[in-house]
Amino acid sequence: MMGSDHKGFFSIDALFAVMLLLLISASFLNMYEGRKQATELMGARLEAKLVGEKLAAAINTVYANGSDFELRVNLPENVGGYSYQITFDNAARQISVENSAWGVVSVGVVCKNVRNFTLGPENLQTLRVYWADNQVKVVSI
Repeated sequence: MMGSDHKGFFSIDALFAVMLLLLISASFLNMYEGRKQATELMGARLEAKLVGEKLAAAINTVYANGSDFELRVNLPENVGGYSYQITFDNAARQISVENSAWGVVSVGVVCKNVRNFTLGPENLQTLRVYWADNQVKVVSI
C-alpha cells in the first residue's frame, strides 16, 4: 500500500528537477545571448576598420599623385547596423571611425598635410578627396 506521502514526495522531487532544468537552460541562454552580442560588436568593429582603411587608402593615393588628382569614395550608410562618425586628426595622422556601441577604431595615414575634418552620419555617403591650398581635403558631396 502506498500512502499519499509517497506521491507528494515524488512531486516535490519532480518540481525540483524541473526548476533545476529551467535554471540551467536560462543560464545557457543568457551566456549565448552575451556571446552573440559580443560577436556582433566585434564584426561591427572590423567593418569600421575597413571603412577607415578605405578612406585612408584614398587619402594616401591623392597625396601620392599630386595636386591635380582627385578621388571620390563611397562609404556605407551604417556599419554593423549602427550609424557612425569619422574624424581626422592631422597631429596624430589618424582617421577615427566611432560609435557609442563599439567605441573608436583608428587607422593611420602616411601623409601629414591633411586638413582636420569631422563627418557625421548625415554626410558619409560619397566623399571627395582632393588637393586644395597645399593640403589634402576630404568633403562630403
